[in-house]
Amino acid sequence: MPTVRSHASLVQVRLFCLSLLIFASLSGCSAPKPGFVSHAVSPRLALASAYYQNGQFRVALEESQKVLDVSPNNPQAHALQGLIYMRLEAPALADAHFSLAQKAAPLDADIANNHAVFLCEQRLYQAAFERFESAIRQPLYREKAKTLWVWGVCCDKSGDVASAQRLWTQSLSIQPSADPAMALAMSLKQHNQIERAAEVLKNVNQSEAVSAQTLWLGAQLARQLSDAGALKTYAAILRQRFPNSPQWGAFQREAFDDPIQ
Repeated sequence: MPTVRSHASLVQVRLFCLSLLIFASLSGCSAPKPGFVSHAVSPRLALASAYYQNGQFRVALEESQKVLDVSPNNPQAHALQGLIYMRLEAPALADAHFSLAQKAAPLDADIANNHAVFLCEQRLYQAAFERFESAIRQPLYREKAKTLWVWGVCCDKSGDVASAQRLWTQSLSIQPSADPAMALAMSLKQHNQIERAAEVLKNVNQSEAVSAQTLWLGAQLARQLSDAGALKTYAAILRQRFPNSPQWGAFQREAFDDPIQ
């Protein structure tokens, strides 16, 4: 059954998409790129994307439609409309536009990734997995690590924990990042693989991807394993790098059962 929910959730992935990552910082979906469209319509698409980023979905829809009025098969405009309709909770329209974008640009990894996130939200897991795989197969795609993280979230939602853990591990092998590290460590912890979970966090906490969240979970696991050295190390990093974080406050109170993530 689905497991990791408190950190690696599709809610987080949707926020990742909204901030235009890529799902910007979870990840997972990227905004249509103005550079993919003709010079005549790229400023309009850039404007539509800006409205989308600002949460003005209706205005973004109007502006992106103006792009389609000029260029009916524009894949980036259709992809943006797919994201907009996804946010407006109009799944039939979102799917229609993602499908048109895919037809117009079958090798566009960003479009495949965004479509996959939508399909996963609709619980169409096998279709989502195929679109994630299509994105990953593109040799020049730069966001493979993030897509693997989001794909793992989707697998976890579907109940396939083993595949989720494998995908998060792959993501971390490409690029250390707090999101897949937290997802993998929490999943391992929930399945009583405490030492493996601690090792995952040790690696990310020694990298530039370290966060207050990874340090806090690492500290909780270190305490569970009676690893005084790791606990001391994480305390020092929290104090130095994240002195105003709730995690450091909880550490000082020795509130290790605090559910802060």
